[in-house]
Amino acid sequence: MTDNNISKKRIFLIDGYALLFRAHFALIRSPLITSYGLNTSALFGFLNQILKLIKDENPDYIVCAFDSKGKTFRHELYENYKANRPEMPEELQLQLPHLWGILEKMNMSVIKKVGYEADDIIGTLADQAQGNNLISYIVSGDKDFMQLINDEIFLYAPGTKKTPYPIIYDCEKVEKKWGVPPEKIIDLLGLMGDSSDNVPGVAGVGQKTAVKLIKEFGSLEGALKNALLVKNKRAQTGLLNGSVNAKLSKELVTIIKDVNLDYQITDFDIKTININACIEKFSELEFHALLKQFGELDNGNKLSKQIETQKQYGIIKTTVDLDNLLKKLNRAKIIALGIQTTNLKPMEAEIIGISISTNEHEAWYIPIQYPEKKKNNFEDNDLDVVLIKLKNILEDKSKLKTAKDCKYIAQIFIRYGIKIEGLHFDTTIAAHLLNPVGRTISLNSLSLEYLNYEMKSIDELIGKGQKQIPLFEVPLDKIAFYSSEEVDITLQLTNLLNKKLEEGGMSKYFYEIEMKLLFVLIQMEYEGVFVDSKLLIDMSNKLGQKIKQLTSSIYLLAGEEFNINSTQQLSTILFDVIKLPQIKKRSTAENVLRKLVNMHDMPKLILDYRKYNKLKNTYLDSLPELINQSTDRIHSFFNQTIAATGRLTSSNPNFQNIPIRTEQGKEIRKAFKSQNKGWKIFSFDYSQIELRIMAHYSQDKGLIKAFEQNEDVHSRTASTIFEVPLGMITNEMRRTAKVVNFGIMYGAGSFRMSQELGIPIKEATRIIDMYYNQFSGIKNYIEITLEKARKYNFVETICGRKRYVWDINSSNAIRRKAAERMAINMPIQGSAAEMIKLAMIDIMSELSKEGFDSKLILQIHDELIFEYPEHEEKNLSEMVVQKMENALKISVPIIVDYGNGESWFEAH
Repeated sequence: MTDNNISKKRIFLIDGYALLFRAHFALIRSPLITSYGLNTSALFGFLNQILKLIKDENPDYIVCAFDSKGKTFRHELYENYKANRPEMPEELQLQLPHLWGILEKMNMSVIKKVGYEADDIIGTLADQAQGNNLISYIVSGDKDFMQLINDEIFLYAPGTKKTPYPIIYDCEKVEKKWGVPPEKIIDLLGLMGDSSDNVPGVAGVGQKTAVKLIKEFGSLEGALKNALLVKNKRAQTGLLNGSVNAKLSKELVTIIKDVNLDYQITDFDIKTININACIEKFSELEFHALLKQFGELDNGNKLSKQIETQKQYGIIKTTVDLDNLLKKLNRAKIIALGIQTTNLKPMEAEIIGISISTNEHEAWYIPIQYPEKKKNNFEDNDLDVVLIKLKNILEDKSKLKTAKDCKYIAQIFIRYGIKIEGLHFDTTIAAHLLNPVGRTISLNSLSLEYLNYEMKSIDELIGKGQKQIPLFEVPLDKIAFYSSEEVDITLQLTNLLNKKLEEGGMSKYFYEIEMKLLFVLIQMEYEGVFVDSKLLIDMSNKLGQKIKQLTSSIYLLAGEEFNINSTQQLSTILFDVIKLPQIKKRSTAENVLRKLVNMHDMPKLILDYRKYNKLKNTYLDSLPELINQSTDRIHSFFNQTIAATGRLTSSNPNFQNIPIRTEQGKEIRKAFKSQNKGWKIFSFDYSQIELRIMAHYSQDKGLIKAFEQNEDVHSRTASTIFEVPLGMITNEMRRTAKVVNFGIMYGAGSFRMSQELGIPIKEATRIIDMYYNQFSGIKNYIEITLEKARKYNFVETICGRKRYVWDINSSNAIRRKAAERMAINMPIQGSAAEMIKLAMIDIMSELSKEGFDSKLILQIHDELIFEYPEHEEKNLSEMVVQKMENALKISVPIIVDYGNGESWFEAH
């Protein structure tokens, strides 16, 4: 910029869609999703850039230019212009109405022109700005704009993750990047073409050749005129045969600078932001980080320049450093903990380093393993010294701790002889509770969402794929920053999320249920489950033989060998060779095969093959691989942040998915035994708990009476809908009634019920009507629940866990119906989940308090499983039943079924 330009006013011309698409794809791997399911990544990124621009650059004028719908004059020149551009992603389209509304509330000038692109509008405005003695900054990453650059027009390319600060292109930088000055960019693009816009260019001419031709012959026209002098044969042929395409390409990439616009440059002066309207809209979109920026407005309603906070991160390398840190920890109100390890499995991981933060923007990293290490930092075994010194702090209940994954950290320290006390906050659990339908609650996503700060990614440290290195090989300065940043952000989020929980009325739920449950799950995961691997291997071998026999039978019927697991090859056999009817476009899905079972033997064989194959591969072969070599037990993960209803899930393995209806599935449970002699397995299961909670919510007299008289509810329902006495109920009638009972709770209508029962819709409607006539309280519950959900946009459990259902008022029938089903079911399933959670908390407390040796080892749906010594059988059963039945008082009696035996199979 020349000295004369310093005093001139500046206009920022924003290439709207370029900025929006860039923001969308920057967050495509970890998108921002609101509690009501709207992807807001593009909106957030776009607005973040605009606000940052206003704060950092303080422009005098600003305007956003957007393309209009439909074709432009360039399509008239070349029909295939931009023909290879994919349609705007649906999730981005849904954000556009919000964008226009926000720009209006920000009093941001927006300009479009039918038949022209944003590039032409920006080119015209930049040209006008020169005539008005203004300096122009074109905000875009699009290379086409480089043709406009001169001493008064600059390209302002926003920063990226790799280059966080914007690059401002002047004439010199353009030539350095492309090899030609700005006035020759159209010649360059005309020769080399542009695949992103489907501009053909000249065959055989790439960037390097195009630059060489321009330098030698001055322009595209000069190169065409002197084609015979070009030594590169491919380029020469392209120029000789492609002059029409070349001239057309140059015309296509040339930005128009004389579009007839109904605006003057002075219309685009920076205007006062409608703060209240923006805050309301940002609140609706859950832009927590952007909301903070409106607290930084000056008296003129302009955003103040952003000041980057200085981070104070230190590395603890000596015993003196460690002792000084301990003094700070002793004075701290809350401590954020982080840990770097060699393995994601806490029972196998070794500690690489420990990070600690006690104040925002301040943290320390204690290294144990790192590549530059030549001797021990702490004069002895580093880890031993560090743990001995930290032990008192970690085991001090009065010293509150927070982490992004308390369970993982606690289990690792247990293995090293330290039982962490005072675990006060878990950012992941808190974030999930606030937004249970958000797709990602990683620390980086939360940092971006709440703090508007993008953290260093693990990929930047260790790389990807085959180039990935172990964490202990990362240079100390890099892992120290990464780990320090992790605990710093954790502490900042702890303060923010804690406030959000209070505002949402969920603090009590978080601390009294989820955080207390955390201690139970830590112990359960650490204890693990003993599994008889020999028994599983024997079962796998037997099933393998059965699968071989089935395979032979299938080949025999088909008349040839084929890949049974290939749906394409299987459909050829079923529909071309055997010529079975195509129920659904050559589909080989399970529901289709079941309809074909009576027409031929093949579908039944395929169904059996799939069932046994899945059982073998998913459980019998994989479970032994999950057994920890040191403990001979499987240490599953219990997740509090997966199910939106609050139900616990498990992974590695997923115990909830172990089949229980088939004999082979039940056999798997025989392998789950006690590891110690004289010990057994105890199973406790809530009886029809969701139906009992439905009775509590609905206060239906018939349902309450059935539970009070200890009747079989499914038989009672069958008696009602089939109009027969209880004594005449068949198994099939009861099965139908069970489907109806649970279908109603899950918000199923006539169509879904007909699909479940395999009956006509008319018959399903009749059954539902009969059901509601008998259980009118349930119908009232559904109507009242939906009415409240439409009014308040959320539903909640007995203990106050919330789930937002924003689509409950949607004009889209599919989305509205899905929201209605969620609204009906969530209070019931969520309340059942919190009942068993409360029971687990009470039981674990009693086991510890009374000195039981018995261990709670599994939770699956409504079932708790214990490993216990035989002499504790009576006391354990009495205590567990009492705790489960009294965990959460509701209007009907709670029944717990239980059994015991040598294995889970016998106990169930």
